[in-house]
Amino acid sequence: MTTKFHRAASLALAASFAANSAFSASVAWGQNAAGAGAKEPSPPPAASPSAPEGAKIRISPGDVVSITVFPVEEYSREVTVQPDGKIELALIGAILVKGLSSRELQDLLQQRYAKYVANPQVTVNVRRFAGRRVAIIGQIRSAGYYEYRDGMRLLELVSQAGGLSEFAQASKITVLREGAPSGAVSVNFKAVLAGRLDRDLALQPGDTVYIPKQRLAVSASWLTTNVLPWATLASLVATLVLVSKQ
Repeated sequence: MTTKFHRAASLALAASFAANSAFSASVAWGQNAAGAGAKEPSPPPAASPSAPEGAKIRISPGDVVSITVFPVEEYSREVTVQPDGKIELALIGAILVKGLSSRELQDLLQQRYAKYVANPQVTVNVRRFAGRRVAIIGQIRSAGYYEYRDGMRLLELVSQAGGLSEFAQASKITVLREGAPSGAVSVNFKAVLAGRLDRDLALQPGDTVYIPKQRLAVSASWLTTNVLPWATLASLVATLVLVSKQ
């Protein structure tokens, strides 16, 4: 009797232990399942760095600027800023744009065109910045802008521009350069042409080379324009007088 009671008690304890184990396992599984199904909170999106306020790119000589004028598209232009910092536009003529931002130029052009066009809408875009270019003006056969390359010198630039004109004063060439002590560098290019290649100036991006005109050439030009026609006319009159007397 006692043996049967102990066996029954053992079976009851075993059944109770198995039930508790099953319940604990089900609770643990439910917790794991709930944890697997839950989404972890995503981190806040990183703030994108903003452009510095007030940063403006200024227009400079050599830049290529696209200007659209609405509703009069015939006044739209793509122009190159000249070495003196100006551009030439229909109706409003020459405008100094050096040092202006695109927005400032846009506002200025809208004010100017408003005198001729009702409610003009102007858009300004800098299509190409001068960057690595040099300019040559004055007594040169092909004045304008030329692409700068590393190691470029004045002789190479003059050659690319077709050479000096017949009235060029080669001994007094001026190179306008930002950052130079006086804002310019003087070059005796006549010495370079005579073989003194050590005098050949190394150029820098943004340089503007100015080649002046000989003073004698100016005088000769004035005489050709103002004196020679009258001298020719006087000679013709004298010839006619002599012919009439014969």
